[in-house]
Amino acid sequence: MVKMTQEDREYFKNGVKTLCGTELVFAIRVIEDKDMKKGIDSKDLEFMKKELGRQAGAIWAKLLRALKKHDFKEAEKILTGGTGE
Repeated sequence: MVKMTQEDREYFKNGVKTLCGTELVFAIRVIEDKDMKKGIDSKDLEFMKKELGRQAGAIWAKLLRALKKHDFKEAEKILTGGTGE
């Protein structure tokens, strides 16, 4: 069983903030994998889910703002991490 250090948690928390929608879905699928869950401490798993959930909310808010403005290039960038061009 692998446990995260405080440094690991900070690194994860800061890294999650940079994820686009596609990367977020991938990260969630990785930690939800049944084989992966076996090797992660339950408290660390809850921490990761919480941080990914926060980012999901942030992405959703940004996406809604972009769509409200009819800024489809920005919406694409939010979802895919691309340049929107």
